[in-house]
Amino acid sequence: MLRAASVELASRSLIMTSVARTERSLAAVNALLSASSALHHMLALDWSKPEEFLHSLWQHLVRTERPDLVVAWIHDDELAIRLAGLFATQPVCRLFHVVGGACSDPSRIAAIFRQRLPQSNVAYHQVILGYVRAMGGTRWLTNEEISAGVLDAIARAEPECVVGTIQPWPSRRQRPALN
Repeated sequence: MLRAASVELASRSLIMTSVARTERSLAAVNALLSASSALHHMLALDWSKPEEFLHSLWQHLVRTERPDLVVAWIHDDELAIRLAGLFATQPVCRLFHVVGGACSDPSRIAAIFRQRLPQSNVAYHQVILGYVRAMGGTRWLTNEEISAGVLDAIARAEPECVVGTIQPWPSRRQRPALN
């Protein structure tokens, strides 16, 4: 879902690390980055195994240069908080945490997360994914809209950026009318 954003960020970077759950996903991103001059590291890590995920990521950070920008879309709030803590010992790092949710209001999740975030030298930003009103109903954001929203959030560097609409959140359940 963040492929287009990854390609754009690679074009602006000297070094880039992509993390995905599968080698297949990483290969797809790597193929898109072939025109980029950025050195590209790829890590196949499964966030559903939190200890292994964090340990492997830490080992990678020890071997490579520390990031100055992290874009993370992790569906496990506890792991996302621990990930932010991993970067707490690094030089100043901008962390853009992508927050979305099919079952609950993402702005509420984001507020809870911000309260629990450890104090550190991480410049924390939230990219809250909402929905789009269309054809008399609503729809989820497309991959292109998500990538564009993340890139816009990075450019704006505000503490919180909403992509799409989040109010009223219950509206996201409506289906477009079929003609």
